[in-house]
Amino acid sequence: MKKKVLSAVALSLAAGLFLTPLAAVMGASFWAGGKATLQNYDDLLFDCFNFYPMFWNSLSYAAVILAVQLVVVVPCAFGFSHAKFRGKSLLFVFYIVLMMMPLQVTILPNYIGLREMGLLDTRWAIIIPAVFSPFGVVVMRQYMRGSDGLAVEAMRLETNSIILIMIHAVIPQIKICIFAVALFVFADNWNMMEQPLLFLESEHLKTLPVFMATAGDNISSALFPAAVIYMIPALLLYGFFSGSLEKGLTFGDLK
Repeated sequence: MKKKVLSAVALSLAAGLFLTPLAAVMGASFWAGGKATLQNYDDLLFDCFNFYPMFWNSLSYAAVILAVQLVVVVPCAFGFSHAKFRGKSLLFVFYIVLMMMPLQVTILPNYIGLREMGLLDTRWAIIIPAVFSPFGVVVMRQYMRGSDGLAVEAMRLETNSIILIMIHAVIPQIKICIFAVALFVFADNWNMMEQPLLFLESEHLKTLPVFMATAGDNISSALFPAAVIYMIPALLLYGFFSGSLEKGLTFGDLK
C-alpha cells in the first residue's frame, strides 16, 4: 500500500512539474498591465498579420511531409522486414546511424544539395529533406518484425502484387504503429525552426516557430498567446491518439 501511495505521489509531482510551464504560459497569455485581459490575443490576432501565413505554413508543411512520409515509410519498412536482398542488415544499420545523427550534422549537406538543385527559398527546401527522414522507417520496421508473417505468406499465394500484400496483410496489423509514427512525424515537423531560418529568406514562406523566435521584432505581447495556439495542434493529436502512441512504440524483436 505504501508503495502505491509513494508511486502516486511521485507521479503527481512529475506531472505537476511538467504542467507548471504550460500553466504559466497560458496564465501569462491572459495577463497584461497587472490584470487579466484578452489584450494579448487582440494584439496577436488583429495586429500581427504575419502570424497567419506562418501558422498555415507550419500546418501545411507538417501535413504534406506526414502524408508523403507515410507513403514512403511503409514500403521501406516492409522491404526491410520481409524482402531478402544482399546488404539489407548493413543498410538498416546505416538508417539507424542517420537517425542518431544530430540535425547540425545533416543540415549543411542538405543546404548544399538544395542549393545545387536551385530549391533554396522554396517550399520544397523544407519538404524534401524531411520526407526522407529515417525515423519512421526504423520504428515501423521494428514493429513489423513482431507482426504475423503468416498473413503475408498467405497473401503471396493469392497475388504477386506487393501493393495488395501491404494493403491487405501488412497495414491492418500495423495501424497502431502508423498512428504513433504519424504523431511523432507531425510534431517534429510542426516544431521545425532551424530549416526555415537557414533554407528560406522570404518571410511569407517561414513557419510559426520562426515567428515566435522573432516575436521581439513584431509585438512582444503576442508571444504568449502565440505559444498557446502553437501547442494546440500537438495536444489535440496526442489526446486523440495517446492510446495508439503507447501501443505503437512497443517494438518487435530487434534482430
